[in-house]
Amino acid sequence: MERGDLVGNLLLFAPYGFIAALHARMKPALMRLLWLGAALALILQTVQLWLPSRVPALGDVVINIAGMVMGVAAARLAAPLLPSTAGSRSPSTFFPAGLMLCWLAYQWFPLVPTIDLQNVINALKPLLLSPQLDIARTLHTAVTWAAFFKLSEHVLVEHGAAPTLAAAALAIVAAKVMIVGASISLGRGLAIAMLSWRSKPTALPALIVAMLLSLFVSGLSPFSMQSTPQAFHWIPFTGMLEGDMGNNLMNLVEKVYFYGALLLLLLMAWHGARPMPAAFAVAICLAVIKAAQIFIVGRTAESTDPALALILGFVIRPGRPLRKR
Repeated sequence: MERGDLVGNLLLFAPYGFIAALHARMKPALMRLLWLGAALALILQTVQLWLPSRVPALGDVVINIAGMVMGVAAARLAAPLLPSTAGSRSPSTFFPAGLMLCWLAYQWFPLVPTIDLQNVINALKPLLLSPQLDIARTLHTAVTWAAFFKLSEHVLVEHGAAPTLAAAALAIVAAKVMIVGASISLGRGLAIAMLSWRSKPTALPALIVAMLLSLFVSGLSPFSMQSTPQAFHWIPFTGMLEGDMGNNLMNLVEKVYFYGALLLLLLMAWHGARPMPAAFAVAICLAVIKAAQIFIVGRTAESTDPALALILGFVIRPGRPLRKR
């Protein structure tokens, strides 16, 4: 293994260990998060089986785990300088934690670390030198990060401090610029700027509305209609069998995160609600979008998204609702 790959694999998971150690002050909670991180490292290597340019290696998993340990050590040293974030964990954390790991995996795809100044410049160039405002993409990125911050309150801490959560986002971005082909967008900066607002009573319903709006804006863009409807693909997940498997898998991971986060936010807003009715509501919205896509240029109308929302509603364990904070 080249020195750059070694350092890249170490630094890739160091932010995860750093943030996990800051929030999980009790050893059992920290160990659970580190086991989840190790599982993510193993999954990332497994995904590389579908990437022709990559060769999966168990040694990379070991190096990723070593990177997490480095992050934990750094957090212990930095803890006296940071705001106190100790708190109790929510009784139902497995599903939100899994969603957050999905978001991390999506952010760091194609999972190929590199120590290359030119790669960092290329990642920052669209943001700093030639920023282009894509309203649909900016809105989508902002609300997905805002949902990430909201989920973190139930996974890691009782009341997450805004500086700590901002540091977490910046650490994830710092790792992202060391990924081959990465790029940085305006959306995450907007979400970080709104961190202090997340504790307001109107924050949760506003975030839900924004996520639903993002679904429609992203699903119906570029808003270019065609007179002849295209075919509708009724069999779910068939679209994953076409094109690049790696990109298709990551698109699925991003949808799992977004739809799952939306479901959990709905359950938080309406405490005591059951998962399946919320899943049906999300599935209906997605079905409307997909039905409209048969008239939109460049879009593929299929049943995958509504089916995925229903599957996620079934996966959420009943009887353990998340409380609104």
